[in-house]
Amino acid sequence: MRDDFLTADWADHHADFSAGIGQGLATLRSGLGRFWQWDGSTHQLLALVVSFAITALTFNATAA
Repeated sequence: MRDDFLTADWADHHADFSAGIGQGLATLRSGLGRFWQWDGSTHQLLALVVSFAITALTFNATAA
C-alpha cells in the first residue's frame, strides 16, 4: 500500500521536480558564465576573496 502511494506521489510531482532541477542548473550555469566574463578590477576581486574567507571563518567559528 505504501509503495503504491509513494509511486503515485512521485508520478504526480516528477515534472515539477525535473523543472526545478533544470531551472537550478540553468541559474548556476548563467552565474558561472557571468563570473568567467567578469571584467572587474583587481581590488574588487580581492574584496570578493576576502569576504568569502571571512564568511568561511565565521561559519567555522560559530559551528564549533
